[in-house]
Amino acid sequence: MKHGYVSNDVDIAAAYAGQLDGENAYTRKEQVRLRWKLDLRLVPLLWFNVTLGAMDKVTTSTAALYGMKKDTDLTGDRYSWVGSAFYFGYLFWCLPSGSLLQRFPIAKLMFVAQLLWGIILIGTGFANNFATLIALRVMLGVLEAPIVPGNFLVLGMWYTRREQPLRTGLMYTGLSVCFTGPIGYGIGFIAGDHVWRSMFWITGAMTIVWAVVIGVFLPDNPVKTKFINERQKAILVERLRADQTGVENKTFKREQMIEAFLDPKTWLMFFFNIWISIPNGGLTNFSPLIIKGLGYTSQRSVLLTMPTGIMQTASSYMCNGGVFLCAKYLPKHQLRSAWVAFGIIVGLISSVFLYTLPLHNYNGRLAALYMSYFYLGPYIVALGINTANTAGHTKKVTTNALIFIAYCVSNIIAPQFFKAEQAPLYPLGMGAILGSYVLSLITIAMYCGHCKWENTRRDRVDLAKDARVHADTDFKDLTDKQNPHFRYVF
Repeated sequence: MKHGYVSNDVDIAAAYAGQLDGENAYTRKEQVRLRWKLDLRLVPLLWFNVTLGAMDKVTTSTAALYGMKKDTDLTGDRYSWVGSAFYFGYLFWCLPSGSLLQRFPIAKLMFVAQLLWGIILIGTGFANNFATLIALRVMLGVLEAPIVPGNFLVLGMWYTRREQPLRTGLMYTGLSVCFTGPIGYGIGFIAGDHVWRSMFWITGAMTIVWAVVIGVFLPDNPVKTKFINERQKAILVERLRADQTGVENKTFKREQMIEAFLDPKTWLMFFFNIWISIPNGGLTNFSPLIIKGLGYTSQRSVLLTMPTGIMQTASSYMCNGGVFLCAKYLPKHQLRSAWVAFGIIVGLISSVFLYTLPLHNYNGRLAALYMSYFYLGPYIVALGINTANTAGHTKKVTTNALIFIAYCVSNIIAPQFFKAEQAPLYPLGMGAILGSYVLSLITIAMYCGHCKWENTRRDRVDLAKDARVHADTDFKDLTDKQNPHFRYVF
């Protein structure tokens, strides 16, 4: 199968577009076989990318149960700042990492970042003071900045908008606790006074091994990969044509970056991500200490944090699975925002109980704490909405960077609501979580209304709106604003 020269102004997939018309048309059996091939290769790699990041950035919460705070002189609110420091690094590097993701091959960039990330984690196990911890946590945040945005770029390259929610849900889970829990429990049996250091050494070694796996098995893009043949590449490209979102373009386009900054959708999603990430920033750093404050031992507290990950995973599967089923059986009413609202309401009710239940109600407070982790489902669905509603590669990269800047800002702010003198109830922190859910609900409703209004406006002026493929705009690396055939999902 031959393909010719492609200009830098168009998408890399343009060379494969239109090759399967007429007698060369692909069958449903070929499409299903290809999708399974992609799922078996990509989904496990993307899942552990996210899981590893979630595991590594909360190692401090487990280490704090085993004496890290005392050994590194984390008096007063210093522990809160150690939690926030990671996100200062992430925040600082969000936009530069977006530029790097566009300029360099994604898989190779992830390999280098994760290799260095593992080395930093191992170094954290040797930290002896507050300043060293802060510096290492900032560097860890810098190195993780390209990982999750890179994952979403990979999803957008390989899957249609209809297929992305289910894969996003499979990729983004809370199952990191299945690693941190047993590791944290196990190090409790190590003799000595500084066993918390082992948490960093073990997770750092795991990260270095995983970096090698990513370097070998994760492809940079569908066009250059070797694990699918030329016909399968053409099938993949043909499947993506109707979405009008493109695959990849390495040419930076200043006008697309400006459009991202001027698009109301960008800022609605920006603020939504600030609100919805407040529970993450607070609970991931303080839930082990909250549980220990109920009277449990350090080892028992580690094990009792594991259901939080199960709840996050259940939320992710429920909300993203709901989006997938709605897209399949109610294609005209995908109801993505409705599932976001559902997850927010569950978390909102849980946070009310967590805020009001007395300390002696151990079982009730534990149940409310677990259910408060339901924020992950709506957070992931919203990330998927953002990916599906952004076209133009430079605009995708810029928008992703802004979304994760919001995530960082939120996670920097959130630990500061948890004051050391308010332990173990942390009423200010619980109140912040409650307020964040209310603001999230209002913001996603505004986003939904904006998308509905814009689609209605486009339907009035687009005479070719019912065509499945638009040869005049597919793989031209147009943004969603520039492309009159583009329709938003919500």
